Amino acid sequence: MRLFKNTIVAAHKLRVQAGNLGRCLRSDLFQHVIDPVAEKCRPSGLTAFVKSRLGRSNAPAGKTRSRHPSPRPSIFASYATDERLKGSHRYCGGEKLLNNLVLLLRRHGYDAHMVSMDGAHASWLVEHAPFLSLQEFTRRATEAKSVRCVTSWVLAEAFLERCPAFYFWDQELAATTRSHFPALARMMRDRRILATAGLNRSIQAWHMSVFERRALLLRTLVDERHWQPDEQRRLSHRIGYMDEGPLTGAFIETIKRITTERGLRLEFLRLEGVESEIIRGMQTCSVFLALNVGKSPLWGEGGPMTPHEALACGTVPICFDLNGPWELIEQDYNGVVLPEIKPELMAAAIVSLCAQPGRLELLRANALSVFRTSQSMESRWPAVRSFLHLPEEP
Repeated sequence: MRLFKNTIVAAHKLRVQAGNLGRCLRSDLFQHVIDPVAEKCRPSGLTAFVKSRLGRSNAPAGKTRSRHPSPRPSIFASYATDERLKGSHRYCGGEKLLNNLVLLLRRHGYDAHMVSMDGAHASWLVEHAPFLSLQEFTRRATEAKSVRCVTSWVLAEAFLERCPAFYFWDQELAATTRSHFPALARMMRDRRILATAGLNRSIQAWHMSVFERRALLLRTLVDERHWQPDEQRRLSHRIGYMDEGPLTGAFIETIKRITTERGLRLEFLRLEGVESEIIRGMQTCSVFLALNVGKSPLWGEGGPMTPHEALACGTVPICFDLNGPWELIEQDYNGVVLPEIKPELMAAAIVSLCAQPGRLELLRANALSVFRTSQSMESRWPAVRSFLHLPEEP
């Protein structure tokens, strides 16, 4: 069975590479033959005809040259798959990222919506973007002069079957490189994916390497309008964490034991509930323990949001060094990155921070400064505009 799966994957890769080779040859033909001739043979009616016959006209919407500004597109984001995965579920990090993308687009004046099977959503975020049903989405997309469809889930059949072409924001290589790869390869082969963005550099590089085409970087979107510090509520002895699976309990017990043996009297707060409750809890913590151990031993985890949300609240993150998610935490500047997945190292980091007067406060100030200047949701706008081929704003 494994051999069969590997054979299928290899076949898809060969098809994609063959398509890439064709595109490269066509690009070289334009660059070295047709375009130079066009420069010398104006007016270029014949040249334009040849280009159109060779497929130069299939550029993504928003990229064609025009004397008149193109209308602002309507933008729809979804991971709606079927009746089991309807497009909105509590505590789904991928949904929060798509939701924040839609919120950011709407703040810049775009007609943007989330889409679920029936138009309903699970109420768990502080600010939900407006949702449409698949039926309403289909109607609006048909009537709109320009449309962008966005997903982070290539298996979102219910949504994507209504999208001739779409934009893919890849957030998790653990799925992309395994169960999702055959579907992704088919969509690449059929040129349905207009542009790809990765949540971190590893994802971006993987797409460029495998498909030999440009991929952009669109990092985690944490909404600074809601994730803010509250120094009046912060407790110096409180350490926050979240349940990240079966190892969490044992890790916390080990950290408690070691810090107690070293003479520290700390309170460990498990953050849970809807987003507003997580924010209120995070604001009271001085340190946040990111206990993620990764979804893949090779690719780590795409981009858990909690360490970045901690930065937004001025809560210093301590995390394990996994591939991908910790690219925005600079060692001993705005947080602490541990070289191995060992709770003993996490406990030692806490002891070290508590033993250095003023160290925690310095890391906190740096965390807030970095987030506000380069990691806020608004700071991601140029990347969003580039990814979705949106026109420049006046």
